[in-house]
Amino acid sequence: MEDKYINPYTDYGFKKLFGTEQNADLLISFLNALISNGGDPITHITYKNVEHIGEINSWRSSYFDVFCQTQSGADFIVEMQNGRQTYFKDRSLFYATIPIQEQGKKGHALAELENRELEKKMDRLGNWIKEEEKRHMKQWNYHLKDVYLVAILDFEFPGDEYPEEDYFHEIKLMDVKDKHVFYDKLTLIYLEMPKLKHLSFRLDTMRDKWMYALNALCHTDVRPPELHDDIFQKLFHEAEVANFNETQLFSYRMSVLDRWNEYSVNECYHQEGLEKGEKIGIAKGKELGIAEGSKSKALEVAKNLKALGMDTETIRQITGLTTEDI
Repeated sequence: MEDKYINPYTDYGFKKLFGTEQNADLLISFLNALISNGGDPITHITYKNVEHIGEINSWRSSYFDVFCQTQSGADFIVEMQNGRQTYFKDRSLFYATIPIQEQGKKGHALAELENRELEKKMDRLGNWIKEEEKRHMKQWNYHLKDVYLVAILDFEFPGDEYPEEDYFHEIKLMDVKDKHVFYDKLTLIYLEMPKLKHLSFRLDTMRDKWMYALNALCHTDVRPPELHDDIFQKLFHEAEVANFNETQLFSYRMSVLDRWNEYSVNECYHQEGLEKGEKIGIAKGKELGIAEGSKSKALEVAKNLKALGMDTETIRQITGLTTEDI
């Protein structure tokens, strides 16, 4: 049976809800719920081209899920990230620098245009500007607008980098010594969405409501009564699969299939890794733990096998250690 509401973690679902002009108000509300910009809320956004061609032919193109600019000129990249990547932080930082570079190109182009216009004016009106003043014609001064990257993660950061209940992370450049924000115009926001399953929401803030709403879309057939705001009524209406036409429904189902395939591939790699690790662990156990007969080596092997998730009885058979030792 098909879910009543669209899955926002699919490529089609995410872009339908947040990547279209007709739903710009959804994106504006979502972004305002995430950022703290001194009481200056976003009131208008302009969607920008999501494809960015590399400067050099051999560089690959970059594609954003959603790329927009606010009325103040701030750039927002909003990404849905389903699969964990080895260099995910590097990738997100690289993405965040793209609009910064574009500001540089635009700044130089504007300065050159202004210089040409001033030259024309000088030609028309005569040499009424001294050479000293000419040398001070306006150039771009590296003044940058704010850049935000919002990454909605359908996975958790590995290890114990953040506590279990801490799903929202706002990152800026910081002075390591005294912990003050050194540069506040580049902001990376990461949302570890799987952690929401373990949290209870009081729904006192719009951020709480948005996190609750995105989580609820995947797990309910009824709009939660707590989400009575007009913006959430629209969100659930836009997300209702019954409102899709044939083309939209086909695109959504293909997007769901892509997500399932991606999940299946990742699970396959994970299982292969576990099996390979188990074989290596058994081989090392026989080679070091048993062949050398050294308890210290056997303990070291047991520790490694436990880290691989092997059960105590199997480790005992391989290493010869007692259950208490293991």
